[in-house]
Amino acid sequence: MTRTTRRVLVGVGVVALGFVASHLLGSRPEATETDAPVAVCPDTPTCARLRVEVAAPPADVRAAARRALASTGGLTGSPEAVTDTPTGALATVRIGPFVDEVAVEVDNAPTGAVLWVRSASRVGGTDLGVNRWRAHRLVDAVARWLPDGAVRR
Repeated sequence: MTRTTRRVLVGVGVVALGFVASHLLGSRPEATETDAPVAVCPDTPTCARLRVEVAAPPADVRAAARRALASTGGLTGSPEAVTDTPTGALATVRIGPFVDEVAVEVDNAPTGAVLWVRSASRVGGTDLGVNRWRAHRLVDAVARWLPDGAVRR
């Protein structure tokens, strides 16, 4: 095997390993419903979307979600802006040069409410799982503002 062939094979291996690692370490959407109040995640591993049932009135869940978004306890990084929507809130989060968007919406449900969380990077090919981690952490922060056991995981 020539030196050039080895370099090509090593280069292909490094590229393949990088591709696999970015997909394994990147965020993945967990909710698949297309009629959700938050947008569907693209096919890139830079977005996470959760659907969580909550045994609490929708108004209480909305208030808890807004409190969680406004505090840094539910997010990685500090929210630059939090905007209320009729059924939830939107936040822009900056971590160094990276800007992510977090959307939280609450739907009515027969047994209480459905909490939708979507965290997505504006740019990049991978997020190393930050958006998935942030979405789950935000659900945990919302749960702290509600009665014990209200959030069904």
